[in-house]
Amino acid sequence: MIKNYLIIAIFIFIFSTLANASEHFSDHEQFCLQQPEKDCLVYINERIEKSELHSTRWYKAKSYLFDYYYDKSDYETLKTIVEPFAERDDLPEVFKVQAYFYYAKALRYYGDIERAKIYANKALTDIQLMYDAFADPMRMLELANLQYVFGNKESAFQMLLKTERKFGKSKDPIFNFELHSNKANIYHAFGDLENARDSRNKALDWILPTQHQGKIIVAQGNLARTYQLLGQYDLAIKYYVYSLSYMVDGSDDITKASHTLRLAEICWQAKDNQQAIKWFKAVKVSDLNRNHKIVYEQLAKALTL
Repeated sequence: MIKNYLIIAIFIFIFSTLANASEHFSDHEQFCLQQPEKDCLVYINERIEKSELHSTRWYKAKSYLFDYYYDKSDYETLKTIVEPFAERDDLPEVFKVQAYFYYAKALRYYGDIERAKIYANKALTDIQLMYDAFADPMRMLELANLQYVFGNKESAFQMLLKTERKFGKSKDPIFNFELHSNKANIYHAFGDLENARDSRNKALDWILPTQHQGKIIVAQGNLARTYQLLGQYDLAIKYYVYSLSYMVDGSDDITKASHTLRLAEICWQAKDNQQAIKWFKAVKVSDLNRNHKIVYEQLAKALTL
């Protein structure tokens, strides 16, 4: 059983280093708040269909589509829709950088690390130029995020500290959510779970009063995972359950499946097999991504199901 636990924990850690990274160019949630009565994906696709092909509006709507599937952890769809743009040079500069960014993340998810690094480096170069030109703090967070995922974690952390010193008085909840989320990721990578927990609490405090349900789900899930790894199982369960209440059927199915699986795992770790089996049976296996399917199989063996 101890061996099974270690295997599960390893896969959780590997997946979390990818899933927690965020993107700031085209925030689909902010865009969809313009029409909150409509399903976000429907609204984005409507904007694409109503925009002149290859117009500025068309490219912008496409970028919201990229962000939507990235935030929903649907890497299969993301890779499919981004790939046709990854090698094109006749694209608007900002859109081209976005294509590099998302394609690098999708390739990394599928284990194509060397190609992922190529596109990440292309994105890094262009984002640096954008930051130098406009001094936008969100671009600095992008640079730090790409350094964290594909480059040097210490360099990424120093970028975040520099950004915090320069823009730390900002009251923008999105900026502060992303800043503290990225700091937490690096603390996590350094094995400093206590500081990771503190940063994740700050990220949640900033985003919770907003209408950004997707980011609230991410913040609660990240905090729950950190509590799980700290062995604070009651708090981990609390925040995973909170996250489920923000999810929308048909839109958050992948995340719902993974959070339900984690609830089963936590209950098993807490030696509450009855609750573990209850949550485990609630997992919709077809909605699990390939990493979580491995966790699911390991947990099934641990629960002797």
